[in-house]
Amino acid sequence: MIRLIPFVVVALIALWGVRFAARKANQVALRRSRARIVGGDRPGSYDWDRRTDQIKREIKGIGGPSEQRADIIAWLDARSGVEAYVEPKTVVSPLSVVFVDADGEWRRFELAEDRFLKDVARERRIKVMDATRVGYPPRMRRRRVDGGDP
Repeated sequence: MIRLIPFVVVALIALWGVRFAARKANQVALRRSRARIVGGDRPGSYDWDRRTDQIKREIKGIGGPSEQRADIIAWLDARSGVEAYVEPKTVVSPLSVVFVDADGEWRRFELAEDRFLKDVARERRIKVMDATRVGYPPRMRRRRVDGGDP
């Protein structure tokens, strides 16, 4: 009986090591999956729609509001230091984005889906945040009080 004790201790340590390694592997896999989402690991960043969800909407013919792509590009071209704050789709309002420039000037645009915003943000290196997680920047509120955009 005394000779079995070292084997039991070694077996318990081995089981603990396997459980520890499995937890670490799961954590690494989770980090890698988040890293594939652009900005998914930053606090307050917007979680982009999965491509499979976009394809399902296309197949079903689920449309959204018409996007004002030319207006978005024109607004971005005229300003610098722009950040994007995405307002998720709800029952009463469509998916939309609020662009805020360095001075606090802002404008809201409705989106059919986030694919166009993702492309524009990547091309222009615009920081995209989730408005429900981080709120809006104080410079936007100051601009409104000082007579900014309605």
